[in-house]
Amino acid sequence: MLYKQIEQNKRNTWLAIGGYVLILGAAAWFIDYLTDTIALSCFFLGAGLIYLAYIYFDATRHLMKITGGVEVSREEAPELYELVEEMSLAAGLPMPKVYVVPLTEPNAFATGRDPEHASLAVTSGLLRLMNKKELLGVIGHEMSHIRNYDMRVTTISSGLYTFILLAALGLTTLGLGCFTTKVRGCISAIILWCFGAFFLAVGLALLLVALPLAYLLNLATSRQREYLADVGSVDLTRDPSCIISALEKLEEFAVEEEKTAKEDQAADFAAARRDADPMVRALAFNVFKGKHFWANLFSDHPTLDRRIARLQESMK
Repeated sequence: MLYKQIEQNKRNTWLAIGGYVLILGAAAWFIDYLTDTIALSCFFLGAGLIYLAYIYFDATRHLMKITGGVEVSREEAPELYELVEEMSLAAGLPMPKVYVVPLTEPNAFATGRDPEHASLAVTSGLLRLMNKKELLGVIGHEMSHIRNYDMRVTTISSGLYTFILLAALGLTTLGLGCFTTKVRGCISAIILWCFGAFFLAVGLALLLVALPLAYLLNLATSRQREYLADVGSVDLTRDPSCIISALEKLEEFAVEEEKTAKEDQAADFAAARRDADPMVRALAFNVFKGKHFWANLFSDHPTLDRRIARLQESMK
């Protein structure tokens, strides 16, 4: 049952990535249809590839800058380092760089373009909340992300979504600017309005059609990767109770956090800044705490109760 679920999650993930390719292809076709030239559509795709390359190679520095992660050695965090080392040996992977993020929220994430350039980060809040067994389950989850090259897929899918968002907002703003810019001469105004109509049409098409589809596909891709990493943690630790106990403790923490959320609004500002970054949210171990169907549909992480139920089902 374990490996059957792994194969199912991998298949669902690649279906979502395939949907991204279709969205970008459709956007390029729409540009070509409006202009009757392939140059602009190629420029759109080329800009997307350049942006993705930048995000792909800069992901670790970007994430550590946003979260404030600090690299630690074996001497500075011996227990954490040994647990990461144990899971890297179990997975047959090189030892990743280990970071501690100075945040009270219990969380963790892995990043890097491949296992040879991987980094694994945990928050100080997670270290305080989890016992050794539960921490091993979380590290096994993150090591599964590294083993499955999830960071690469997540970086690409998050980068594609961000590129479509920036392109949509930029073209829409540029189109509106063409209509509001004052020029001399009727011919110059008509030419400027034609450019404005083109930019506005492409921008609105991306904003109203491509962006929502890309957003949902990005969320679906992330959810499937989380399910797969949960199962992968069981495979590495050989003990389902490690990750299940960690998720159950996060559920308890979420209930307590909701009770005190209104009392700590100062910390919410920094958290909102981090959560606004799609890559940070997609890579994080613990993000979503809602339980309703629509809330789950618009989340990049499955609900904690669904993750626990899926794990219990896979162990039967």
